[in-house]
Amino acid sequence: MSEHIVSSQAYAKAVLHCAKYPWATVQGLFLTETKDNKVRYIDAIPLSHTWTQLTPMFDIALQQAQIYAASKNLSVGGYYVAYEDPNNIQLSASSALLAKAVLAINSNVVAFVIDAKQLAPESVRSGLIPFVSVDAQWKEQAGAFDSNGKGGKGSEFILENNRVLVTAKKLIAERAEAAIHDFDEHLDDVSLDWLQNPLLNEQIRTA
Repeated sequence: MSEHIVSSQAYAKAVLHCAKYPWATVQGLFLTETKDNKVRYIDAIPLSHTWTQLTPMFDIALQQAQIYAASKNLSVGGYYVAYEDPNNIQLSASSALLAKAVLAINSNVVAFVIDAKQLAPESVRSGLIPFVSVDAQWKEQAGAFDSNGKGGKGSEFILENNRVLVTAKKLIAERAEAAIHDFDEHLDDVSLDWLQNPLLNEQIRTA
């Protein structure tokens, strides 16, 4: 049994990546720290908004993310995707292959689909839907992030505090997604720090 705890920084970055490109499928990674049977999702690294398949670009981005994570004593512990169709909240076959590539470097990786409908101001639910690899299949964790936080197979998925959703929605309302840059953007302008997104980190901290 393990407990999965998502921080404000990890959650906000993932949903802001989604908010920046509502017309596209976006993908990224979560950086985690595991201690005392708790997996803490510390940060998120946005990867793409232009491709959805397993490509050499994904391999390069994953390698760079691993190096960066190691420099912070963290691991690449999660994969996230938000689809251009907001009604699609199941892990697609192509996304499952990408998640499997991340699973190859960390057997505890969880894949998350972002339900963009839950980013609306009136929603009181997390926008993250976790999928765990069981017998080579990605299984949705029913009830994750509910009021009791319990998901399937004895895992628990919770937000680190009751400010996580409030902070994310405040940042979306302020159009803070302009400050997030993914690996695709970095390829067009190498001055953009897609691994850290320091300006956005500060906005999240002070929100």
